[in-house]
Amino acid sequence: MLTKLAILIVFGISLVIITPAHADVESISLGKSFYIDEEKIEFVGTEEDGHQQVSVVIKRGDTTIMMLGDPSSDEDGSFATIPRPVEDIFRSSGTYEAIAFTSTQKVADGMILNLEYDGERVTEVADFVLALKSIPDYSTEIEKTVSFTASITDSSVKDVIFSLDNEPAGATINSESGKFVWTPSKSQGNIQDVYYTFDVIATKGAQEDKEKITITVQQAYVEPVKEPEPTTTPTPTEPKDLGIASFVDKTKDPQSYVDRYNNEATYKEWFDDNFAEYDSIYQAVGLEEPLLIPAAFVDETKDPQSYVDRYNNEATYKEWFDDNFAEYDSIYQAVGLEEPLLIPAAFVDETKDPQSYVDRYNNEATYKEWFDDNFAEYDSIYQAVGLEEPKVEEKKFGICGPGTKLIDGVCTIVVVPDVKPWWHFW
Repeated sequence: MLTKLAILIVFGISLVIITPAHADVESISLGKSFYIDEEKIEFVGTEEDGHQQVSVVIKRGDTTIMMLGDPSSDEDGSFATIPRPVEDIFRSSGTYEAIAFTSTQKVADGMILNLEYDGERVTEVADFVLALKSIPDYSTEIEKTVSFTASITDSSVKDVIFSLDNEPAGATINSESGKFVWTPSKSQGNIQDVYYTFDVIATKGAQEDKEKITITVQQAYVEPVKEPEPTTTPTPTEPKDLGIASFVDKTKDPQSYVDRYNNEATYKEWFDDNFAEYDSIYQAVGLEEPLLIPAAFVDETKDPQSYVDRYNNEATYKEWFDDNFAEYDSIYQAVGLEEPLLIPAAFVDETKDPQSYVDRYNNEATYKEWFDDNFAEYDSIYQAVGLEEPKVEEKKFGICGPGTKLIDGVCTIVVVPDVKPWWHFW
């Protein structure tokens, strides 16, 4: 039987109050660099404690569009929301906010990710400007290595991807460090300077920047120049025959040099600087230069007639064209239009009677021959001087009845002499 003393024994009891843990979202981003309308979008990130419910609210201005979530983050705190179709969330172009927060965190205290929707895809709005540092041009020789490291101006931006575009064969760049390495082979140089122009590219998310550089592979071998065959000294009035330029390999198609000149800016500059004595790349490689129609100055998005109008109405424009494009027969040929027939012709003095030219044509054999040889584009002398050519009526033939006679194609009554019959004299 318990004594009163035993009943009064006091046991010490410790009361433990358990308060809920407070976990904050530490980071949030898109699951990949961008999403298009046909895809399902998800958000990924981290929170502090692990095994927490994470929600992401999509807002535009003060309007809440949708809420996405992850019922429970991983043990390390990483989370990924359940994917939802892009077109269910983003209905019009503009900027949006994605706010990530845990069940123990207020929406106002959540982490904000700014988004941009352009009507077709969703991307993160970068809080930085991606810009490559300037990269100088390089000069090297065959089998000698060129190396440099590309970098961006803002060193705080991480995970930048480096790449090349239109690079020479064998050139490489480390996508993470930006280190470029290239060793030109013998086939990439040798008998003349060769220019290689390409782009170094930096990419971060939706942002991209390019830096164009040129590497010159210097001439390593000077091809011996053959002594020209003795020729007679040209008279001062004869133009000097330059012949084929020394850099031309006669085993190659000369058109290949023309194509490089037209398509590679550095090659064009090299030729223009070193072979100015030639009128053109065509002359240097021994080809006849084709007449470019329309001419180089013509903008083919414009009406070619506008150039003709300027030529006819602006004296300075006409002088500029005549001085610089004498190889064309006319402004019409230069812009690709058929030249209209000039009426009256250029040789006609409009102060004179145009019939005088017709009379000379009909009466002077040498004048007729001169006109026919030089103005064959005209149907006749009448058209050239602006006169209507008279119609020539064909002569009519036939037999007329008694008392009529065919005069100028018409049967005309004639007077018959009054002859008495023979019996009248008896």
